[in-house]
Amino acid sequence: MNNDEIVSDVITLIHSTTQSSYVICSQLSSKLFSYLSQIHLKDDQWNELKEAIERFDRSIDHPDVHQFQQLIETISACSNDCEERNYTLGRDRNTLNDSIRQLRDLLKSHVDLRCFLLTKLIEQQTIRLYLIDVMNLAGMNVGNQTHGNLFDIVRLLCQIDPTFPTSSVIDHPILLNCIQVIETNFNSINSKDDNIKSTVISALHLLTNILLKNEPFPMQTNSQLSNANFLTCMFQLIENNYNDDELVMTTIKFLLSYNLRFDYPNTNPVILTLIRINEQLSCRQLIERLILLFNRNIDPIEQKTTNSVIKFFADLFDDQKNASDIILFDSDRRLMVEIISRELTDRSCTDGITTAYLSLLELIFRKKTITHETCTRFDELQQSFQSYLSTEHCLSENRFIINEIIQQHNCFSLI
Repeated sequence: MNNDEIVSDVITLIHSTTQSSYVICSQLSSKLFSYLSQIHLKDDQWNELKEAIERFDRSIDHPDVHQFQQLIETISACSNDCEERNYTLGRDRNTLNDSIRQLRDLLKSHVDLRCFLLTKLIEQQTIRLYLIDVMNLAGMNVGNQTHGNLFDIVRLLCQIDPTFPTSSVIDHPILLNCIQVIETNFNSINSKDDNIKSTVISALHLLTNILLKNEPFPMQTNSQLSNANFLTCMFQLIENNYNDDELVMTTIKFLLSYNLRFDYPNTNPVILTLIRINEQLSCRQLIERLILLFNRNIDPIEQKTTNSVIKFFADLFDDQKNASDIILFDSDRRLMVEIISRELTDRSCTDGITTAYLSLLELIFRKKTITHETCTRFDELQQSFQSYLSTEHCLSENRFIINEIIQQHNCFSLI
């Protein structure tokens, strides 16, 4: 490699790791090369340097450990200062906000680099007490931007320490604070204050993260999450901000993650609220986005066991109040059948996700009379059914669903 290639590779490597500007990466590269030229490394020292880096990263005296402890102690002191609390944290405001921003940036860098240096530290009881004080600030009047940073901090802590959500977050009022912030600000998303949007997104991210832990919530949190007014806010966020992809997709991820918690549509507040508000609020943006995800075989939740998009549509069709007839157009159903037909053609009969597609297809067909003329993908479906049933290793669940469809609709009985 020539010198230009080496320099380019080093700068690119620094940029990809730090996400810093290329100007900063170039300056850092220059200092690095200058230093290396002065110390005259021997060939056998390179491996020793790698080991030294590993020792540094594992050290209890790591600078990030000290910074983390110092920041949470500073934030805790502000949180517990009763006088400052009464005066909206008065003279400590700048110290508090700077410390919160630094803590968020520190945690984000660790998550981005998949570094778990802080995990054992976070597990310590004394540190947990400091972190409770940090979370308590979410219930104080510290401003939208700080609220958003606090929500981000808690979400990042949950990613660094998987035990943190169940041990410290689920029972803490910060989840109620998230809901309150969203309800208070959802009508002001399009204002000139950019902090409102970022704060709402941060609150939704944290709620989604905790929902996906699939742990039981306290009664009050459950009550607020399932409240029709709050869920209506979610649907309005999507419909009123359809051009804002980040906000819309974040809200959809929240709804999909919440929907995963319910096994039966007739007790599912997401579906029940959709039906309830249908005459006052069209949810076409939500449905069109979900169909687009369905068509692209994208599950924004990325659950290993359940496809959240398929489950959402299955809940619509399985609802005893005919939610699918209320929410979906006939063209939506036809498009979904076409998508399922394509997926069944491309998928193995031993694929678990195939079962989800077949189950949804059976629910769609259950609502309508199917004939060769009314089903645009009849031939493809019939061919897929025949192929699946003739395969020795076809999953028993898939075989059962196909036979159910055949029994319900005579047009497929020639298989």
